[in-house]
Amino acid sequence: MKKYLLVLGMVVLLGVESGFDALAQTEVELAERTEEELLFMEIPIVFAPSKRLQPITEAASSVRIITAQDIKHSGATNIGDVLRSVAGVDIREAHASQHVIGIRGFVDTSHVLVTIDGNNVFMYHANHIFLDWAPLDLEEIDRIEIIKGPGAIFYGGNAFGGVLNIVTKAPGQMNGTQVNIAGGDWDTIRGNIIHAGTRNGLDYSLSAGYRGAEEWEAAKIAQEESRFSVGYLAGKANYPLDAESSLLFAARYSDAQNVISRVCNPKTTFISLRYDRPDFWMRAFYNNHEKTFWDDTFGVADANYELEVLRILRWGNNITSLGGYAKKTAWEVEALKGDKEGNKEKHNVKDYALNVENEYHLNDRLIFTLGARGEYYSLLNYLALGRGSIIYAPMENQVLRFTVGSGYYIPSLFQHTNEGTAYPFALGNSSLKEEKITSYELSYYHQLDKRAKLSASVFYNDYRDLIDNIQTAWGDPTREIQNVADAEQYGGEIEIDFTLSPHLAGFANYSYQHISRDDFGDLAVDPENKFNLGLRAKFAKWSANTTFHYVDEYNEIYLTSNPVFGQVASGPSKVKSYNTVDARIAYSPKDNLELSIAAYNLFNDRHYESNSTGWHTGDKIGRKISAGVSYKF
Repeated sequence: MKKYLLVLGMVVLLGVESGFDALAQTEVELAERTEEELLFMEIPIVFAPSKRLQPITEAASSVRIITAQDIKHSGATNIGDVLRSVAGVDIREAHASQHVIGIRGFVDTSHVLVTIDGNNVFMYHANHIFLDWAPLDLEEIDRIEIIKGPGAIFYGGNAFGGVLNIVTKAPGQMNGTQVNIAGGDWDTIRGNIIHAGTRNGLDYSLSAGYRGAEEWEAAKIAQEESRFSVGYLAGKANYPLDAESSLLFAARYSDAQNVISRVCNPKTTFISLRYDRPDFWMRAFYNNHEKTFWDDTFGVADANYELEVLRILRWGNNITSLGGYAKKTAWEVEALKGDKEGNKEKHNVKDYALNVENEYHLNDRLIFTLGARGEYYSLLNYLALGRGSIIYAPMENQVLRFTVGSGYYIPSLFQHTNEGTAYPFALGNSSLKEEKITSYELSYYHQLDKRAKLSASVFYNDYRDLIDNIQTAWGDPTREIQNVADAEQYGGEIEIDFTLSPHLAGFANYSYQHISRDDFGDLAVDPENKFNLGLRAKFAKWSANTTFHYVDEYNEIYLTSNPVFGQVASGPSKVKSYNTVDARIAYSPKDNLELSIAAYNLFNDRHYESNSTGWHTGDKIGRKISAGVSYKF
């Protein structure tokens, strides 16, 4: 513990030392300090909870925001490591190429809906996307909005534990050209180039990047590889039709090698078109994934077509949102090698939904929100859910929120439809029901003063019809995946953000959760306790930050935290508790140039974050040091 405190102390000393210089600040510097304090007190605007812009204090669900500055100063080389510091968000690094995400448990990525600029980016045949190979990089991200708890009114199935909405920067935020390069041990490299500008009234941005590294451990089975890589291209264009309306076009493509448990090679394409005007928007989205896996023995493709519209009505003290959604997914799996070579099966699914939500402002202190969604999913027929919240502001800068929400997890197409014609290991079950969640949450937010924010929440979740994801290879070859368990869960989080001086800021948070399941009893299948502490110092041209993470022991039930590859055959695999410290120091010799060095797991606390037993194990995580340069012109 002493070595962890040493690094934290160094950052504190940097801030304290610079604090002495504050005694001689000029009037300009004092004005800047006041501006920073006002920025700290500013109430953020979010989109994700109700798919419209609103103050975070009026959102019907609990939301946490990670800003572009948070990402930059974290020193992280991937989105998963950025998310580690958020209370209630669970990250498991099964491999260097695979960070698995959960919100308040269910850490398999399948139970969290991920969107980029509001567009669903799942592979629907497997119900996940691991963000390590998504077609974007950290420097493009403006913020990440994290909904904790069911967010399904506007998202439908798979917004079960919550939603991650990654909002990319508008072209105007990136005007010019920037080059970002980082490299380090484990043969790590990450680089991108981003160019943005305006031409004939059209705001545009173009980006391209590459990232890759050696895995933490050598391959353990013949199908695994020891290095992963991701290359991507992206473009974005915003054209104003008039003073109030605009068209936004975006396209993204990535080609990844040896990801998803080190055995898959996915190619991903996203194309979107969005029309915006005040209180109305409409989007069309094409989402395509093609991959080979298991030493190119199998191939999978899914193509998704989405159309969504939202109309907002403002009348009296009410804000009413009316929305509609339609999706068609076509997927196929083919055996490319082996005794089933040439076998192929194809399936289609359709999904239609209507949603409505009304936000009623009784007065300046009390808001009632009530909403519902009706959905037709062709493999399950009709589904319905709802969300209601009461928001009360007892005094200025304080908010109490009570939310009741329901949601569901729609089984993946593999789980629902795979007949084993081409891929014989995970037989689908057409009789599978959706998993269900009913969530109750009480949350509190308080802007203590100009230098501190406090938020806290307690929750209770009731689950029904959880799916077991047992692979046929481990038992009866005719066995189908089944709904096997109900569960109940309770927990809470407390978070504080603080500014100690104009040069030193930080955060601390603690989260607790406990689940009792019919199939595993009170066994901790997710960490019950987690703690994060971060400090950030800035003085003149120098900046430094460090973050401490503690994760409690738990028992992993899936191979590499990935339900597609089934449960650990010998039973849950014990994962010991671990502590890590991440640190970053940066120097900017001029405004458009930054040099940095970052350490992930600085003290090399070797540990597993996924299963260490079973034939397809996770890797033991080590230390990674990297250096980077960012230049804008």
